[in-house]
Amino acid sequence: MKTDRKEIITEVAFLLALKNGFNNVSIKEIQETSGFSAGSIYYYFEDKNEILLHMLNVYLLENFYKYRDAIKDSKIPFFEKIESIFYYLLGFNQKELSSPDTLNMSKCDNRDFFGLFSSIFHQHPETRPIFYKLHTESYDFYRELVQEAVKNNEIKYDMDVESLAIFIHTIFKGYIDLCLFHPDLQIEELIDSNLKMIKEMTN
Repeated sequence: MKTDRKEIITEVAFLLALKNGFNNVSIKEIQETSGFSAGSIYYYFEDKNEILLHMLNVYLLENFYKYRDAIKDSKIPFFEKIESIFYYLLGFNQKELSSPDTLNMSKCDNRDFFGLFSSIFHQHPETRPIFYKLHTESYDFYRELVQEAVKNNEIKYDMDVESLAIFIHTIFKGYIDLCLFHPDLQIEELIDSNLKMIKEMTN
């Protein structure tokens, strides 16, 4: 349970935004839900936009960094790392990685989660540098995993690292969209199909 007031306010804003959309969340509603006075909220945040920026940093960037570092520190093989990322993107810690402080997205509907941040990207242009940073660093992370796999002879030595990193990044993006808009698809089957395609390219 969070004890830091700033983080409690951020979490309350996030949960309310998941339910109603960020534009429909008011400072008064955050105040009533958190139990803090308006003065306490404005002590930490100048306005609602500042809450939004902090929320994105916490729930997108910081969460990504923690899981990225857990993947990097793990000793599991390349294809198990890729499989673990597939599950992580929908809120499941399938490989039991040591990342206890990451957002447990299984507590919220993943369609609401990604839908919220998609709407924020389109409705709040001032937040886009955070999204660009996330995608740039995600790509860099996938490229590092591919480079490591080549070095460890887990995939063929003459693999085009840049092309494979782009391909993996593209697959992850498409995978999220399919899971969001085709909820009847079996996640395990979708993951197995994508992993098979990556293996065929790299062996």
